[in-house]
Amino acid sequence: MYRLPYYHQLSQRIGTTTVREKYDLDRHDEQLRSLRLLTSLLVAFYFFYTLVDIYLLPDITARSLLLRSIIMLPATALLFAYYNRPVSIRRKELAGVLVACLATVVWCVILLGSENERVLKYFYAGLVFLMVLTIVLTPPFEYSLYSSLFVFACLYTTIWFLHGATSIYVINHLALGVPVLVLTLIANYRFSAESLRLYLKNISVEQLREELSARNAELEKISHIDPLTGLTNRRGLARFTDDLQQLSGARCCIAVILIDVDHFKAFNDFYGHAEGDNCLRAVAGAIRAACTQEDLVCRFGGEEFLILRSDQGAQDFNVLTLAEKIRTEVAELAIPHQPTQEGRVTISVGVCAGPIEPDVELNTFIKEADAALYAAKREGRNRVRFHAQHADCGPHLSRPCVASSDNTL
Repeated sequence: MYRLPYYHQLSQRIGTTTVREKYDLDRHDEQLRSLRLLTSLLVAFYFFYTLVDIYLLPDITARSLLLRSIIMLPATALLFAYYNRPVSIRRKELAGVLVACLATVVWCVILLGSENERVLKYFYAGLVFLMVLTIVLTPPFEYSLYSSLFVFACLYTTIWFLHGATSIYVINHLALGVPVLVLTLIANYRFSAESLRLYLKNISVEQLREELSARNAELEKISHIDPLTGLTNRRGLARFTDDLQQLSGARCCIAVILIDVDHFKAFNDFYGHAEGDNCLRAVAGAIRAACTQEDLVCRFGGEEFLILRSDQGAQDFNVLTLAEKIRTEVAELAIPHQPTQEGRVTISVGVCAGPIEPDVELNTFIKEADAALYAAKREGRNRVRFHAQHADCGPHLSRPCVASSDNTL
């Protein structure tokens, strides 16, 4: 069965709802403001025509005043009250259409009481009601169609009972009335269809924008993640460093923990690169498990890892305790490493801590941590060495802070 494109689009679904429901919901506030304004203007226009009734057809003065007062005034008041109810805009539009239809019936009843010959010329004004229901109120097309057919039937039923009406007069009136009916309905359909088309286009653009934003966010996230270990990569570290530098002068202490897997080249040569990757993933998991959510854990190089901790992000700053915990947990993984004396994978750790100052860059901390790391390697590996940038951070550490790279846990 053929369906107009307008109704086909309305019946489509957007997520868990239909286009019709979402369309009505999204246009409610704006359409309601427009509906209130148009209704106010039409009511003023309708009651102003009481004066026209009296001027053109003096014999219906009392009839016009009475019917407009006892029927249309309460109906109008009820309509504005209904506009304030928490119902869909489509129901409010239907209420407006029904009141307009009632206004047509009242007007026709008023004119039926006239014996004045000018009533035939004045009756052409009834076509205005068709325009109100199609191109002024611009309700949904189905409301416009049914209400226009009702008003058309009302007008051309009443016309036969007007004083002095003849067949020729009715035909002449229809010659104008039918085109007005058809053309205004076409105008209403085009307006309804075009409004819906633009709305769906905006929805589509908004969905594409949201998808693009989500994908960009995902790409941004991926660009900061090391694909092998799932830890932050050096690009992510650089971004975090830029944010951290803004804390300069806030007397915030930071610590850099630099970790290197001992004899990793020998591990790769003996077990192969696939096992080497598995080893790095296991070590990364142990490091991440030992740290807090506030710590930045980064894969710094091939088999090197870096942890950045600040005393603003962690209540327990104890970086030496953390470094030793990581060293112990990696050793307890008991990953076989036959080419070494230990017989299992171990790590060497270098630590540097100090306050953030405007003239001190993170690279300074990394260089000192790297120096401490190489001191650990020179002394036999599988150990932690520490260097302090400033003694002010000593109380935050698990042992007194001495500006030396020779402190061993």
